[in-house]
Amino acid sequence: MLDCLVAPLQYRDGVGWMNCMTSDEHAVAVVEIPPQFETYTAAALLRVQCLFPALRFAQNQNGVKVYGSTIADEESFRRTLLHAVYREKIYAETLSMRRDLISAVTA
Repeated sequence: MLDCLVAPLQYRDGVGWMNCMTSDEHAVAVVEIPPQFETYTAAALLRVQCLFPALRFAQNQNGVKVYGSTIADEESFRRTLLHAVYREKIYAETLSMRRDLISAVTA
């Protein structure tokens, strides 16, 4: 009955699945993620999942498919998702700099 993942993110046939979804569900939205941000999408989806607990996400090569109940304001949801991906990119790219700064201050 369920095509689901047990771990927060599991790849099956090159597709990342967040939460569980039934095989008969159809995507209520598709958000394209630019290729340069693909590596940050999975971590961002974990954060977005907290904001939208009724939705489920499937990451694919072109972006993210959203499953679940309908989204009242798709443009706002799209902005929220893309903002989370961008924030994750900034976090990942500045992590080493922040670590160096903290070690220099605390040494």
